[in-house]
Amino acid sequence: MATVVELAWPITVSMLSFTAMGVADTLFVSQLGTAPLAAVGMAVSTTFLILAFGMGLMGGVKVAVAQATGAGRHDMSKVLGWQGVWVAGVVGGLLVLLAPLGPTLFGLMGGDGEVRQMANLYFVIRAVGAPMTFGLLALKGWFDGTGDTKTPMKANLLANAVNIALDPLFIFGWGPVPALGVGGAAAATVIAIVVALIWVAWRARLHLGGVSRRPDIELLREIWRLGSPMGVRQLLGVGAWVVLISVLARVGAIDLAAHILVIRIVSMSFLPGYAISEAAGVLVGQSVGAGRPGAARQAWRHSMVLGIAVMAFFGVVFVAAPGPLIALFGAEAAVAELAVTLMMIAAGFQVFDAIAMVSQGALNGAGDTRFTMVTSVLSAWFIQLPITYALAVPMELGAVGAWCGLTVEIAALAGISWWRIRGTAWLEGARPAVVDDEALQAVILGACNEAGAA
Repeated sequence: MATVVELAWPITVSMLSFTAMGVADTLFVSQLGTAPLAAVGMAVSTTFLILAFGMGLMGGVKVAVAQATGAGRHDMSKVLGWQGVWVAGVVGGLLVLLAPLGPTLFGLMGGDGEVRQMANLYFVIRAVGAPMTFGLLALKGWFDGTGDTKTPMKANLLANAVNIALDPLFIFGWGPVPALGVGGAAAATVIAIVVALIWVAWRARLHLGGVSRRPDIELLREIWRLGSPMGVRQLLGVGAWVVLISVLARVGAIDLAAHILVIRIVSMSFLPGYAISEAAGVLVGQSVGAGRPGAARQAWRHSMVLGIAVMAFFGVVFVAAPGPLIALFGAEAAVAELAVTLMMIAAGFQVFDAIAMVSQGALNGAGDTRFTMVTSVLSAWFIQLPITYALAVPMELGAVGAWCGLTVEIAALAGISWWRIRGTAWLEGARPAVVDDEALQAVILGACNEAGAA
């Protein structure tokens, strides 16, 4: 349990800090009115849609590095770090080309013209910053995989500080800086990510020396094997979330704004739970790399106990004090009233969410990424969305119906993941990343050749 806490608390702080960037954007933008708030909700969801596959793919770096670290192949873990940087550069560069698709995407999502225009500005700025976002995620994955979760935490704290300082400047304007509104929130976030990337790259250079920095086909293929199912899972999961946003946008701005507010609040429990699942993935990956399946299962158990305890606590907080939390956002009365109801629903699925996240994190760490991909996609697209649409539109329950659909999905995913991890297939099929002696010798030889050429 102590090891889980040691890994998880920096990830928790890191994720909370990263989420605080979104909360800060929401707090400042909410002062501009309901339409800008709804625009940020649409834009953030769409931005994550185009980033989703690459974000999941970067998870392959973490799993491969964790397994190499567990096997004691530290030179190989360094080379995997460089492969992650190559992947980040290529995928990020390709996504910059998607920036012009904003108007088409927001047109499909619905909402009025003013909301779509503001959302598109936010989207374009974030899309241009995609290479920096992936670079930061690649290096974060390397540090996490080695068991150093504190360095990414410090990088995210730095990014959060920069974002909070720049948000009011860019959103409202000051002196020679014009008021950019929603676009200013996006610009502040991208600059904050760039600053964090520069800092974490400076730290990484102290650890990634002495090995080849060239692309390695075998290792790139291994990152793809582990990461692509997580990428597909992330992409289709966010896609389902965008469809949900689109449904609420058509229902009305009040439902959409209340949904966005409660998502920000509920992230207080989601992100610690997610951090614990990430810690579980690292510990399971290292155990698999070391050939210790019993230790992998023990890591899952300890992580599960901690995850349930943390998220159940937040569930109690959501029931006991929804008003003060919602009041922080200064929302209109109708939005605040609906948000209270959504928080009651959120409190009800906290334990199920903990079970689902921690179990799927452990499965990913063992390399069972195809199973997590299939179950996550099926539950989102064939359970959540049909129920959401039926309750939100024909039955006219709006955001309340959408959150009921979300609850059913989370409960189903928790049950499926629990069943899988209580069995043995996920450990029997686990195999360490490509860390054989022949590959390791080739890596060292490549580094020596580079040094000699220099």
